[in-house]
Amino acid sequence: MRSNGKIWYAKISGGGLDANGEPIPSKEEWSEAVECAITTNNDTRKGKYEDGEFRQASFTVLIEGDPEESPKRVKLERYGESLGEYRVLTVTPLPMVGRTQFMV
Repeated sequence: MRSNGKIWYAKISGGGLDANGEPIPSKEEWSEAVECAITTNNDTRKGKYEDGEFRQASFTVLIEGDPEESPKRVKLERYGESLGEYRVLTVTPLPMVGRTQFMV
């Protein structure tokens, strides 16, 4: 597979309750970078708010193999440009070709 970018997965660890029943905050860490193929579904920078602008975008991402667990959030980079952090909408395993497809 030809890759044009990198993807990082948000991993949440820790959390729960201590011996006294008090909540323990969880920690979010980013995984190592994984080579991927990123395709743009739509991308617009027309969004505006009082202090500036924002980007509305949707991407399809293909990676080799299966991720360790189904991620909830990812960070994308294509050709050295940061595309931002996105919530994962769907994860589709493609076992016939040995890949996994994410829609963000």
